[in-house]
Amino acid sequence: MTPAGRRHRLSDRWWTVVSPGYDRAVGLVGWHRWLDTLVADLGSGRVLEVGCGPAHPAPRLLARGVDYVGLDRNAAMLARAARRTGCGPGTAALVRADVTALPFADDAFDVVLAAGVLGLLDCDSRRAALQEMARVARTEVRLLEPVHRPGTPQRRMRSHLLALVRDRPLELAELVACGLEPRLCGPPLLAGVYSAVCAMKPRGRNRPLVTD
Repeated sequence: MTPAGRRHRLSDRWWTVVSPGYDRAVGLVGWHRWLDTLVADLGSGRVLEVGCGPAHPAPRLLARGVDYVGLDRNAAMLARAARRTGCGPGTAALVRADVTALPFADDAFDVVLAAGVLGLLDCDSRRAALQEMARVARTEVRLLEPVHRPGTPQRRMRSHLLALVRDRPLELAELVACGLEPRLCGPPLLAGVYSAVCAMKPRGRNRPLVTD
């Protein structure tokens, strides 16, 4: 087995072990509130959440008529997500796959979400994931991730401790390199490490689904 394969196997085992208490643990630090805010204005269309874990935003999105697809590499997390995607005017689907190779067509989703996912990836994997997310998004990519905010010092040690960032916090330039137009949405969160980011595809190519 390759070193990358061993890392993936260990990661999968870790998420299986922590899956029973994950949702409660992140809820204690305000994660659910921030994630709900990130999707509060979505009331229609098709949404993909990569690294969905237990699919916290799914029930509210489905109740508002949004078609939700949750993608995760870990089977135990998807089993927990299945408990949240059983009913609602919107349709739901869960897919086991890797964020660096999304099994969807170009522009398949109106909005693509990632929360607490990209910071766990090394730089090469994160670049591939962002390219894939931009590819399958028709209008917008929304993130809740460790982000280096322009004009502020990089808090590498704090990011490693609080967000388990492998290499460095996300730079907005990484989204620009994928053909997106990012903007920070609101103040920094969780000791200044995390930020919400909304990254639109150029308006000349796609009509936005939601506007401010």
